[in-house]
Amino acid sequence: MTISRIKTLLSSFLPRERLVAILCLISLSGSVECAPLPAQSIDLNSTISGISLLPYARTIKEDSSNNTPEQLLHLPSNPEQFKQKHIASFGFSHSAHWFIVSINNTETSPIKRLLVFEPTWLDKISVHLVKSDGNTQTFEGGDKTLFNNRSISHRNINVELTLPPGNNQLLVRTETSDPYLVEISLWERTAFYKKNSDEMLYLGLIYGVVIAMLLYNLVLFISVKESVYAAYVTYLFFFITMHSTYNGHLYPLLWPESPEWSNWAHSIFIYCFIASGLFFAIKFLELRDRQKTAYLWAKRLGIAIIASFCLTAILGGYRLHVSTSIIWVIIYAPFVLVLGLVSLKAGNRAARYFLTAAIAGFIGSFITALTVSGLIPFTFYTYHAIDIGMVIDAILLSIALADKLRLARAEAESAKIRLLQATRAHAQQLEVTIAERTRELREANTTKDKFFSIIAHDLRGPISSLETIFNNIVKNVDDFDEELLQAARLTTKNTNELLEQLLTWARSQKGEIHCNPEPLEMQRIFEEVQELFSTQARSKNIKLNLALSAPLWAIADTGMIHTVLRNLTNNALKFTNAGGTVCSNVIDRNDHYLFQITDDGTGMTEETQKNLFQLDIKTHSSPGTQAESGTGLGLILCKEFIEKNGGTIGADSKQGKGATFWFTLPKQQQNVSD
Repeated sequence: MTISRIKTLLSSFLPRERLVAILCLISLSGSVECAPLPAQSIDLNSTISGISLLPYARTIKEDSSNNTPEQLLHLPSNPEQFKQKHIASFGFSHSAHWFIVSINNTETSPIKRLLVFEPTWLDKISVHLVKSDGNTQTFEGGDKTLFNNRSISHRNINVELTLPPGNNQLLVRTETSDPYLVEISLWERTAFYKKNSDEMLYLGLIYGVVIAMLLYNLVLFISVKESVYAAYVTYLFFFITMHSTYNGHLYPLLWPESPEWSNWAHSIFIYCFIASGLFFAIKFLELRDRQKTAYLWAKRLGIAIIASFCLTAILGGYRLHVSTSIIWVIIYAPFVLVLGLVSLKAGNRAARYFLTAAIAGFIGSFITALTVSGLIPFTFYTYHAIDIGMVIDAILLSIALADKLRLARAEAESAKIRLLQATRAHAQQLEVTIAERTRELREANTTKDKFFSIIAHDLRGPISSLETIFNNIVKNVDDFDEELLQAARLTTKNTNELLEQLLTWARSQKGEIHCNPEPLEMQRIFEEVQELFSTQARSKNIKLNLALSAPLWAIADTGMIHTVLRNLTNNALKFTNAGGTVCSNVIDRNDHYLFQITDDGTGMTEETQKNLFQLDIKTHSSPGTQAESGTGLGLILCKEFIEKNGGTIGADSKQGKGATFWFTLPKQQQNVSD
C-alpha cells in the first residue's frame, strides 16, 4: 500500500473507524494484528476511493461441509475467523479459503468498484456478490483462466462490481498452487490507475537500473569477449524475466492465451535465475582455477538444481516444481555468499565487491523467499526485498566486473613490464652469447685452419719422403736396397692411416656415421683388435696383451667401439719403445664398465694432456725416442664415438712413465649368450 492510499483511507473514515485504520496500517509491518469489527460492515460511499477488505472479512477454510456460498452465509460468526491482517498468508497450502465481507453502500445510487486481487499468481478465484436488491453477481477468474476474462487489462486479477444501496454480501473463494498470499481491495477506477502509475514508477526504476546494467555489460562483453560478462548478462536477463513473470507483466504481453504456460513460467524462470547466478559466481570468482574444492561444491549444487528442475517437473507437477524452486532460492543465496567469503579469504581481490553484492542479493532474495513461503509477515518491503537487493546487487556486480577488468589490465600492464624487462635481459644475454659464440667460432676456424695446416704438413712430409725413396730406388736399381723399400712401405702405411682417419672424421662431422647401440660382447672385440695388431707389436718387440679375463656385455655400437680400440691400441704402440708392454684392464662399476689401455711408453706432458682431445693438437714423439709423429685426429674420433655411445673418455700420464687411456660404456644388465 502506498502512502497516498493510506492518506485517502484515513481521511475517508469516521472517527471511530480511523483508529481501526491506524491499527491496520501498523499491521503492515507484521508487528501488530488488525482488530476488525466483526459485527460491523464496511460503510462505502463515493468519497472512499480505495479500501482493503481482508481486515473486515471472515476467513473460512473450505471443507466438504461448507462449500457453497449459501451455506457459508448462514454460518455463525467466530472471532477466530476475523484474525486477518492486510495480507492473508497460508504458505504452501492445498486448501481453498473463503473470504466473506459485508459492504454497506450508504449512497442512494449504485457504486461501481474494481475488486482487485494480489498477488498475480492466484490460480482460481470465485466471486459471489449477493446484492441488497436480491440479485447475485458472479465471477470466475485467476491466472489459470484466459487473460481477457478480466474487467480491465491489468496484470492484477480484477472484476468490476456494481454495489446497489444497502447491505451487500461479498464472498470470495481463492486457491493456488503457488505460495498462498492473498490481498483483496476495492478501488475506484481513477484511484486504481493512480496507484498503478505509482507502482509502475517503482518497477520502472527497478527494471531501468537492471536493464541499464545488462546493456552496459553486454557492450563490455562485445568489446572484450570475456565470458564472465556474458554470464552476468544472462544472470540479469533471467532476473528480469523471473521478476516480470511472477509479477504478471509478461502474461498479457507474450502469452495471454496460454495461462498454463504462464503458471509454469514462474518456476522455470526462478530455476533459470538460480542456475545463471551460480554459473556467474563460478566464472567471476574463477573457482575452477583458484579454489578447486569450492568449484567442486558449486558444481555439485548446480547438478542438484538441474536434477531438481527435471525430476520435480516430470514427477511432481507444477506445485512441487514451484515450491522447490523457492526452496532453492533460500539455499542458493547463502551458498553464493559463502563462495564470496572463501574467495576473498583466498586472496582474490575481485571478490570484494562481489561479496558486498552477494550480501545484498542474499538478504533480498532470502527475505522475499521467506515472505512468499509464509515464514515471515508480509509487508511491502519484505515482499519487494528481492527488488531492492537485486538493484544493489546489479550495481555492485557491475562495479565488481569493472574492478576485475581494471585489475586484469593492471596485471597485464605489470606482466608487459616484466616481459619487457625479461626481453631486455634476454637480449643482453643473447648479445653476450653471440659474442662468445662468435669468438668461439673464430677460434674454431683458427683451430680448423691450424689443424688442416698440420694435416697438409703431415701429408706433404710422407709424400716427399716417398718421392725421395723412389728416386733413390731408380738411381740404384742395380743395387736394390731392402731398407729403402721398408721405409716406403712404412711411409705408405702411415699416410693411408692418416687419410682413413681424415675421411672418417669428415663423415662424422657430416652426420653420415650413425650410432646404433646394441648388446656387445667386449671380450670378442678385444680379441679381434689383439689379433689385428699382433704382427705390428712383434715387429717392434712390444708385448701386447688385450685379452679380458671373462665375457663382458656392454651397450654400444660395434663399428664405433672397433674404431676406438684400434685407435687407442695403435696410439699406444706408436709411443711405446721396443721391449715395452701394452695391455688392457676392465673395472666393473654399478651401471657401466671402465676399460683401460695402458702402455709404458714415452708418456705425455701436462700441457699435452689438457688439450689431448682438442682439434688443435698435434702430438709428436718425445725427444730421444723412436715414436712416430701423429695428428691426434684418432683421439678426437675416439672422444666423439664414446660420447655418442653414452660414455666418457680420458687419459692419465706422466712424461717418460707411459700413459693409460680409459673409456666407459653402459653395462648390459643381464648377460646375453651368443
